[in-house]
Amino acid sequence: MNNFLKRNLKKLIITLVILFALNFYLSQNYSIIAPGITVDLKQIVSVEGGDKEEKGAFYLTTVSTRDINIPLFLYAFLSPSVEIEKKEDIIPPGWDMKKYIEYMKQWMEESQKIAEVVALKKAGYNPQILGNGAKVVEVIEDSPAKGKIFPGDVVKKVDGEKINIAEEMIKKVSNRKVGDPVTLEIDREGEKKVITIPTIESKTEKGKAMVGLLITTMDWKPILPKKIIINTGEISGPSAGLMFTLEILNQLLPEDLTKGKKIAGTGTISLDGTVGEIGGVKQKVLAAYRDKAEIFFVPVKNAEDAKKAAKNLNIKIIPVNNIDEVLNYLRSM
Repeated sequence: MNNFLKRNLKKLIITLVILFALNFYLSQNYSIIAPGITVDLKQIVSVEGGDKEEKGAFYLTTVSTRDINIPLFLYAFLSPSVEIEKKEDIIPPGWDMKKYIEYMKQWMEESQKIAEVVALKKAGYNPQILGNGAKVVEVIEDSPAKGKIFPGDVVKKVDGEKINIAEEMIKKVSNRKVGDPVTLEIDREGEKKVITIPTIESKTEKGKAMVGLLITTMDWKPILPKKIIINTGEISGPSAGLMFTLEILNQLLPEDLTKGKKIAGTGTISLDGTVGEIGGVKQKVLAAYRDKAEIFFVPVKNAEDAKKAAKNLNIKIIPVNNIDEVLNYLRSM
């Protein structure tokens, strides 16, 4: 082999090693967030005795999250609808995507049950959703609860008030200012512990207080007067709570809330009907527009980003605080 070939082979090997190392670094530390699918909720939600004959539709919106590589990095760089995010801003440190998705599936199930309760109440029924507290799944690295609270602990009370489900604990904590103390009563293998810790700011929701615990409801006990089936497949997370509520309610009521329109949206739903902040709103707006939605409901805290995403697009952004505001808007169309 002559010197010219040797030099070029060496350069090729060095280049391949650099590209491999860069590809590995990107895949370990970054993900891309792109517009995902939209789903006509009539196709996946069935309410006992419900009516699916409406001409319009309520749409669930999603984002697509993937580990990044060099081709996807270039794609994200060139596409205005795709963003690159640090994995540490998406999933807890030390978790892989599989574990995170499993946790999000649990929150999807919880959001469905909360949506069922809210919708049934709005339709005049008296459902209940019970549990035995908020079970700690993980304590995030910079949580003030580190070394004080552990996976497997069950939070029974927040500042002396009993909680039944995880959503109640999140709401009580997030209503505080960042830095305010919160007192948690913990059940640790039958032993009661009372721990006071300061709140910190959420990494994903600016200004929102949290204590840095990943939790899920202990021992679900929903008591519902109607059988409701929701089949979301591989879709996970709590951000479709609002749209589940609207679809269930639309099947229960004699009126057509859609009035023949294609309506998309996003937002968590609380037992009191509050619509909560979510992530990936830009990509969800673009997915809704791509699939011909005319209206997009969005939590008030996400409204600014949603309106930026919808600039010059033929889709109407409607910021809402709670389910009553949504219903008032629909009935006034």
